[in-house]
Amino acid sequence: MEELIELLEKFQRAYTARDLSQAQAFIEEVFVREEPVYYGASPAEQCVGAGRILRLIGYDWTVWGDLMLDFDSLVAHDYGAALDFLITGYVDWEIEESEFLGRAMMDVKDMVLRGGQAKELLYELGALSTKMLMEANRGSRHVLPIRMSGMAVRKEEGLRLSHLHLSHPTQSYPDCRIAR
Repeated sequence: MEELIELLEKFQRAYTARDLSQAQAFIEEVFVREEPVYYGASPAEQCVGAGRILRLIGYDWTVWGDLMLDFDSLVAHDYGAALDFLITGYVDWEIEESEFLGRAMMDVKDMVLRGGQAKELLYELGALSTKMLMEANRGSRHVLPIRMSGMAVRKEEGLRLSHLHLSHPTQSYPDCRIAR
């Protein structure tokens, strides 16, 4: 368990430092070489392979808030060659209303370009618009709960992440739904 804590502390330190010149070294030190998988908190952040993960990390370290993991919440199971884990925390960042609404407009653009059934798309756009306007009125400081789960495997060079998933736990009905 101590080696998993050390690995997650490396992850935390890198996300705190946000040194883009160290992003490639971070990936090599923390992730497996063979097709690591990293799902970010957004549905569009599904990354397989170090190159795609590097782009996601570059985005996170440039525009995302401060990731703070709660090491007291860590739950892990050791299977010898691998460990699975779950840890909670939060993301805290300041984002001005105009930038926040600009990002919302990018989400709207992505939804429209994705296409789909007109009625479903209009429902989604209405829900997103309402949610984003409500959030913008809550102020510029955004503190969101985060959950990180994954699988770490023992390699010759030490413990490495093979799968990682960040998500925002929610008590409300999920924001997305598959329309059939």
